[in-house]
Amino acid sequence: MESILLHISQSEDIDNGNLTAASRLILDSICRGLRISRAGIWLLDPSSNSISCKLLIDAGRELTSQTILLTREQFPNYFKALDSERTIAADDAHNHVATAEFSEVYLAPLDISSMLDVPLRHQGKMIGIICCEHRGIDRIWREEEKVFASAIADLYGRAISAQQKAEYEQKLISINQNLEALVAERTKDLEATLNQLKQTQSKLVETEKMAALGNLIAGVAHEVNTPLGTGLTSVTHCLESLTKLQSAVTNKSLGKSQLDNFIQDTRGGLQLAEQSLNKASQLIRDFKRTTSDQISDKIEGLDLSLYLAQVVNPISAHIKKQSIQLNLSLEPNLITKTYPGVIAQITTNLITNAIQHAFPEQNANNEIKVITSKQGDNFVFEIRDNGVGIKKQDQKQVFEPFFTSKRGAGSSGLGLSTVYNLVSGKLAGQIELVSEPKQGTRFIIKFPSLD
Repeated sequence: MESILLHISQSEDIDNGNLTAASRLILDSICRGLRISRAGIWLLDPSSNSISCKLLIDAGRELTSQTILLTREQFPNYFKALDSERTIAADDAHNHVATAEFSEVYLAPLDISSMLDVPLRHQGKMIGIICCEHRGIDRIWREEEKVFASAIADLYGRAISAQQKAEYEQKLISINQNLEALVAERTKDLEATLNQLKQTQSKLVETEKMAALGNLIAGVAHEVNTPLGTGLTSVTHCLESLTKLQSAVTNKSLGKSQLDNFIQDTRGGLQLAEQSLNKASQLIRDFKRTTSDQISDKIEGLDLSLYLAQVVNPISAHIKKQSIQLNLSLEPNLITKTYPGVIAQITTNLITNAIQHAFPEQNANNEIKVITSKQGDNFVFEIRDNGVGIKKQDQKQVFEPFFTSKRGAGSSGLGLSTVYNLVSGKLAGQIELVSEPKQGTRFIIKFPSLD
């Protein structure tokens, strides 16, 4: 019996998760060890009011085509003995208090004289029995046979645990496979959504860039119109003076005083026209440079202060229309290499942002200031206003895409997000926001030279 017990305890069938194979091995082993031809595995229902045969071996053959069910109502004494959860050793099964109920219906027809029922346990709970049935003359079950049968029965609990483990592992594998498929599907969906958002954001950023150019165009159109109008008026006056002079010459009535007046008026008119046209020409040059830079994506050398003066010149008229003063505090000779178009777009966006958000009411003291300096290896320019400031709870979000406090007023919420991406990306720099309610706002941009 010891060799049989050692063999079965080391068998892979007990721990591979195949409960059917393990059950057959257990019954075959117990039949060999006890030298019997019939044994079965019976499992209790959860209420312990019935017990059913899961596997029955008789002379090496499996007899499990139909489930055999025994109930407490049919065999009360047997179930009472099972309730004790102890081994039932019925040497004389026909007369034993626990098994006598089976005498006529089960024992006699099958020539069974003795029964040894040992509990099956799993996780400390009795779940059924192994019923060992002896044919022939009555048999007195020895103690070592009871111990052997109990040891074999304990292996059934181990086999159940192995089966549950195998089922859990299979479920886990299935879950992981489903999860991997789900993750792959969700990842694909997220990638598609992300690509769509990137495309949308790219279009919106391009729209934001065109909006900045629109502000430049509006400023130039207004600012150029004034000097051109002045120049046109001056030239018209000069033409009228020339017409009068020509008439006097024709009539031979031209006097020295009239000629002197003509020369003086014409010189003044032409000087005013020249100044106006030069101003318009400068505005157009600044506008062309700025718009060209915003379209271009090249690193160039520039004087930061002079370039910012060129950038703000075309939009100064738009600032004045809003009753806002524009002041420049520009440190000279700040020579660097960077993206001029990026500098122009950042400056235009920040000034536009200040115009839209800093001054809800027109006031003669409203001011936007552009400041440049150098700190160590970094070039610095600052757009500062003395407006209403930014709320503390909004300061953490102002650089996030689509965040705006004026959604209903046509703001896209991409201006400051675009600025942040340009500063940190293209300029390889950083932007700092300093603001207090009713104390104005400062956007400080620091960036290195891109040599």
